[in-house]
Amino acid sequence: MKADTSDVAFRLFLALGELWDGLQRADIDATSRGLHLSKEYLGGYTRLSAGPGSHARLVVEWNESSRHLRVLRCEPWPGFEQTISGTVSYIRTAARECGLIDVVDAAFVRACQEPQVPSRRTVIATTPTRSG
Repeated sequence: MKADTSDVAFRLFLALGELWDGLQRADIDATSRGLHLSKEYLGGYTRLSAGPGSHARLVVEWNESSRHLRVLRCEPWPGFEQTISGTVSYIRTAARECGLIDVVDAAFVRACQEPQVPSRRTVIATTPTRSG
């Protein structure tokens, strides 16, 4: 896993964080493919904590307007890309059934495009930040 906005899987993860509350309101269970995510709003930052279970292996704070990513925890997460891919696939199918596919696809398309504006990345993590 690479907690960096240069990585497409990580950008899809950020898009999932952006969509998460709306998916829950639409009764789409985004956790059904193994991604457990929680969000906190902290001023201009959104803290995303995620993992394959109750233990968050990834904790980041993201400020979209300043494009600043703070990595608080980044533990090895074998299968991160597969979890993100499976979750995105499931959500797209469920969103199509609910009539929300345009909103969902727009967020995922933006995530897959190379960012036009560079981001800053600060690692505050006390755990290893190596790929896993």
